[in-house]
Amino acid sequence: MHVVTGGAYHGKSAWVKKFYHLNSDVTWLSAYNDDPCPIHMTSPTNIIVLEGVEEWIRQSLKNNTFNRHDGRQLINQWLAWEQEKSERQIVVIGNDISKGIVPIEREYREWRDVTGWFFQDLVLHSHRFDVIWYGIHKQLK
Repeated sequence: MHVVTGGAYHGKSAWVKKFYHLNSDVTWLSAYNDDPCPIHMTSPTNIIVLEGVEEWIRQSLKNNTFNRHDGRQLINQWLAWEQEKSERQIVVIGNDISKGIVPIEREYREWRDVTGWFFQDLVLHSHRFDVIWYGIHKQLK
């Protein structure tokens, strides 16, 4: 699993497309396009890009259906799909929402906390982790 994060509109998706030389042989699921968060992975392609994980978490929190345990289970399901075949690759893209002032509203603080925990668990299980700021990447793992 490859995790890519950074600021909103900093070029994460463009960087992933360029890095992997992506063409039509990819499954690209995006919370920003209202694609549902994949729980049970199925794909005709070997590369799946999951974009906007922070939005999927926000949506789940609105329904009171997401906590750290749920996040860990989701990551394990994604990893299980990826590890079934050596040519499979999951790329997870998400905005870093941890910077700046801590929100006053409880639901925004919870979203920020749960998303931070989710990213910690994602990075722990990833084989590669990149941060993109202003279109420039830095590999941290």
